[in-house]
Amino acid sequence: MEDEGKKEEKLEFDSMGQALGYISLDQARVLALQHARDNRDIYGRYADADLVWEVAAAEETEDYYEVRLSYCIVYEATRR
Repeated sequence: MEDEGKKEEKLEFDSMGQALGYISLDQARVLALQHARDNRDIYGRYADADLVWEVAAAEETEDYYEVRLSYCIVYEATRR
């Protein structure tokens, strides 16, 4: 019975060293930012604009992570 407990705690990894079935809160933040950048259709008329995202809030619940992003448009005057 004791071996079963140890077996449940063991993390499995893929060929690239990534944990299977589990990510950290930091990884969830990165994935949320990547998803926002790669799926710009939801921004409507701003989909083709230069946008900057930041994590507004991130928390771990019992079953998943909640990551909230905010974004703003980069205007010509702010570019250097």
